[in-house]
Amino acid sequence: MTSEPFELNTILMRSTFKLAGEGSIGTAFIIGRPKKTDTNKAYYVMVTASHVLDDMKGTHATLFLRSKIDNYQKISFQLEIRREGKPLWFRHPDELVDVAVMYVDLPTDIDICLLSTAMLANDDILKKFEIHPGDELMCLGYPFGAEATEVGLPILRSGKIASYPLLPTNQIKTFLYDFRVFQG
Repeated sequence: MTSEPFELNTILMRSTFKLAGEGSIGTAFIIGRPKKTDTNKAYYVMVTASHVLDDMKGTHATLFLRSKIDNYQKISFQLEIRREGKPLWFRHPDELVDVAVMYVDLPTDIDICLLSTAMLANDDILKKFEIHPGDELMCLGYPFGAEATEVGLPILRSGKIASYPLLPTNQIKTFLYDFRVFQG
């Protein structure tokens, strides 16, 4: 049995989904947080920008997933984002960091390439790969809500790191990324 080669852009596309609700549309990706009791299993964690969830009205949003039983199919999955007026997500405590995370229960028949939280870049990774201003980065998203395909795959775009310094990230909490940005 041969396994598929590790190709990061494709893997990330299979982990990235459109998130929409009344008043807001954005991009979310799903990562796996290993369970302490069984590290071969993981909790699904949805990551998005805080402003995407903040701007949504109501108690539910739609996460557009994909199934790949025979061919890809788009699945509209209702996700509870508030209960009794309170958010079910966690936002980064620093107002400058526009990140929100939320545990989610997803259907078992979706096509997702689940990455571990260990794949998130940290200072050691940035040093190891010598990431610096001017380096080109790739970015997945749904500009103006557009999808790359009718089954809801994201659009891959690129831009460059446009600020300095990048490290240490516990002090330098943000960096500029130069690319054309559109809502979604």
